[in-house]
Amino acid sequence: MSKLQSGIYHIIAKEYEGETLPLEVEIKDNKIVRITPKKEMTPGGLEEAVFTRLPKQIIDEQSLEVDAISGASHSRRGLLNAIEQVITQAGGSAKNFHRQTKPVDHISKEQEKSNNLKSDVSFRMKEYDFWRQIPEEVFKEIDVDFLIVGAGISGLAAAVQAGSEGIDSLVIEKNGFVAGNGGGVEGIFGINTKMQKEVGIHAEKEKIIAKEAEMGQYRVDGSFWVDLVNNSAENIDWLVKQGVQLTKVDDYHGTCMFPTFHWFKGGFASKGYVPFMKKRADKLGVKFLLETSAKSIIFEDNKVKGVYAQTPEGMLKINAKATLLATGGVGHNAALIEKQGWSTKNLHYCSMPSNTGDGYQIAMSLGAKDMLRESPEFMMNYIQALPHEGVHLYLDPINGFMSLPSGGPVVWVNQNGKRFVNENVKKYNLLYQRMAIGATKVTYQIFNQRIYDELTKNVPNAKEILAEGVEVNEGNSLFKADTIEALAKAVNLPEETFAETMYKYNKFAHNKRDEEFAKDAAMLVPIEEGPFYIARLDPSNLIGIGGVGSNQNFEVINDKFERINGLYIAGMDSTMQYRNVYTITLGGSACSHNVNSGRHAAMNAKKYIEATFTTNS
Repeated sequence: MSKLQSGIYHIIAKEYEGETLPLEVEIKDNKIVRITPKKEMTPGGLEEAVFTRLPKQIIDEQSLEVDAISGASHSRRGLLNAIEQVITQAGGSAKNFHRQTKPVDHISKEQEKSNNLKSDVSFRMKEYDFWRQIPEEVFKEIDVDFLIVGAGISGLAAAVQAGSEGIDSLVIEKNGFVAGNGGGVEGIFGINTKMQKEVGIHAEKEKIIAKEAEMGQYRVDGSFWVDLVNNSAENIDWLVKQGVQLTKVDDYHGTCMFPTFHWFKGGFASKGYVPFMKKRADKLGVKFLLETSAKSIIFEDNKVKGVYAQTPEGMLKINAKATLLATGGVGHNAALIEKQGWSTKNLHYCSMPSNTGDGYQIAMSLGAKDMLRESPEFMMNYIQALPHEGVHLYLDPINGFMSLPSGGPVVWVNQNGKRFVNENVKKYNLLYQRMAIGATKVTYQIFNQRIYDELTKNVPNAKEILAEGVEVNEGNSLFKADTIEALAKAVNLPEETFAETMYKYNKFAHNKRDEEFAKDAAMLVPIEEGPFYIARLDPSNLIGIGGVGSNQNFEVINDKFERINGLYIAGMDSTMQYRNVYTITLGGSACSHNVNSGRHAAMNAKKYIEATFTTNS
């Protein structure tokens, strides 16, 4: 084994969308001792998660075997490739920094033949085959009946249900705390619940289901909605019995068609749901292992039989009769979000860095039905030059998903300087604010001081915040000018076309009739008096849907709709009731699905365990 030459090395790590990140790597005494990013990174973003957490692991373990820890992405691959180049420059071999694992083909030739797997299925299985590798060293082996991977909304619901069913259950969670991405959830959907009846709210379930089908373009199996809606009231009653605290029910700030949104105490699940469900699960004897990440799936005899999991003490083998994936979706994995068709350039993450699509990738490694391209993202707009720190950006009164960048009495133009959509489309669905933008190269929002002042009249220091945003201009995303023509020059729009667009729009506003996109008359406000502003609208992602195909028992299925024995899916990893657009007609429907899928996955896992493992001996 060649000795590494000590010194400080400079290398460029390649990321996604052509972005690069300079690194300074120090080697001393034949070891990698320091990996320092030489660029400021957005706090809480994917880039920071990769280039701060993973270098520490590389240094601590003197190993480049980190892909299986956080999931594949362009940034992670870029980091590993860069460090491999440094090792080569230092006279070493990158092979010496990879722990040897024994790949195993869990899918037999007979099974592949019988399933008649398509080429794209085989490709996915190969792409994610590291999720089927057997670690060389295992420090401990344990046995449980039911393994739950993930301790968010659905994982906790499954844990409490499993405990109530008397199943010997274990929950593993990669974070050092329970809640996952679910801590920021504000409420849950329910129809004809006790809370609604007490305040005189009544709705006909079939009309709600019909509206969901209509908004989903009749592309989903509506029986999934029937089950969810019919179970919703009982699920909420069950939650209350477990100790969950709810405060009121409404239509979520007027954004939903029906008053079905039941608010958690304190406005977040981290206060009204998580602590009470964890306490209940503990009382029922459910075991939890935190800072424990699933690293590969155990698949033998045509059955999923648990996982290998990384713990602070080492690799743990968990033998389980049934396994539930509840890992929270793909909301912090740029490669998977791109796979859905979204641009991730300047993407701000409102999800937990731990939501890297582990459940999706595990399922794909076993040939599961891939629903990712048809699954929606909770994608919104933000303006990079305005405040956008942290995971709660979506609630920001200036830059949030119901604020300035979401549309309304403003103008949106594409790269050609033309309008392309009703700028108040959010009134039909908050998530529509980003849908048409996906069809443009870039989208700019135009407003003036008068409009801004009206939209932010209840926000302290709003004028100062806008002025600072223009001055600092992070990402070259916000410009101020005294004329429309100057706005066009600021972002290199075709001046004549843009000027014509604004002229026609102002004419529509004076006539109170939008002759292009029929925007509401109340939202047609002339933009004739300066100062004027133009802002680039970038994507902000709150929830990442996992896109794993499942049946109504919440069993993972393959392309032939056959179950993968012993493998269940819940929460944002499993949302068969949506296609492309998250229909927010029902406020809190995602959370309701999380609870419903977690509960019923546990119930069905018990039936599977009893039917499969009970013997007469």
